[in-house]
Amino acid sequence: MRRALLISLLSLALFVACREDNPLEFKPHQDSERVSIEYLKSLYRSRPMRITGSQYITGRVVANDRNGNLRNCLYIADSTGGIAILLYAENMYRRYWVGRQVSLRCYDMWLGSYGGMIQIGVESHDGYEVAHIPEDRVGYYLLLDSVDQVEIIPQRLTIGECAQRHVSTQVRFDDVQFIVEDVGRGWCDTLEGGTMANPNLQASARHLIDRAGDTLDVYTSPTVDFLRVPVPSGSGSIEGLLSYFNGRYQLRILDYYRTNMEGERF
Repeated sequence: MRRALLISLLSLALFVACREDNPLEFKPHQDSERVSIEYLKSLYRSRPMRITGSQYITGRVVANDRNGNLRNCLYIADSTGGIAILLYAENMYRRYWVGRQVSLRCYDMWLGSYGGMIQIGVESHDGYEVAHIPEDRVGYYLLLDSVDQVEIIPQRLTIGECAQRHVSTQVRFDDVQFIVEDVGRGWCDTLEGGTMANPNLQASARHLIDRAGDTLDVYTSPTVDFLRVPVPSGSGSIEGLLSYFNGRYQLRILDYYRTNMEGERF
């Protein structure tokens, strides 16, 4: 009898504990103000800025660390644009799938720029404008709103149409090809001292061109899962995340196997 009573009490205590709100988990409340990503980015004024209001943003994940081309950074977008969230976490794709909806508590976070691309993170003490959210604090700022997942449709652009409003969103370019000098090469360059056994690769850019003669950097990390696939020789379509660095737009491939560049060169 006593044993049964003890089990019942323990079960009740466990149920109550599970129902209690975690004070370190972000949950929007009635005093929170939801703002668009475009509005949030507009607050940046050429220097790091701490957000002191109760704003939060909501968007769909458009890029994560699944293929190794993006690390410690999650990209979300709404109908007005996208933004990079800096955070220290491994295998984010297992929880923050592309297409899932998330909300970000902006209070006490910092807006900053890296090479001209606006990012959001926490206060930095190492010379960068913003720093990464520590792994044990991710839940304080970032809420996974639901388990539903939608397909993210990249916006079709020409290279000449790239603009700041497209940065940190998925885009697609048709009727493009890599310049002759890049065809058949690997995606990353070898640093001095590299060998066949230990190539010592560095993140590098390859270059797309379209029929108008406009070019776009395709920037690739040496940790991508398509590293051993050579740069394609044909023309066609390619898609990924549009980024920006020091006056140049860049494409970061998210899923190489959605690239279709088997047409004849122009």
